Parts: sequence; C-alpha cells; structure tokens
Amino acid sequence: MSKQSVKPVLLSEIQIQAIRKIQEQHRQQSGIGVTPTIHEIARGLMDKAIAQIAQEA
Repeated sequence: MSKQSVKPVLLSEIQIQAIRKIQEQHRQQSGIGVTPTIHEIARGLMDKAIAQIAQEA
C-alpha cells in the first residue's frame, strides 16, 4: 500500500468564527460544558459536505 500524504487545510477567519459558534452551541447543550474540538467539528462538516456532493452525483 502506498504512503498517503496528508496536508493541513487553512480556514478563513469567518469559517473559524462559524465553527466556534457551533462549538459554543454544543457547550450550551452539554450539561457539563463538554464540547468537540474545532478539528472534530471541521471534519464532521467536511464529511457532511462530501456525502451531500456524492448524493448529487
């Protein structure tokens, strides 16, 4: 199997602010203030976007 190359993806300030809003919503819904990391939220959003595009194709 070939070695995969993973590269970081840079987000704009507006995108980071939107993710932080999502993070704060999770914090408010949590009884103890637990929230997913920015990375977890970003990966989840990418998964949803890719799945949506795959359905349209």
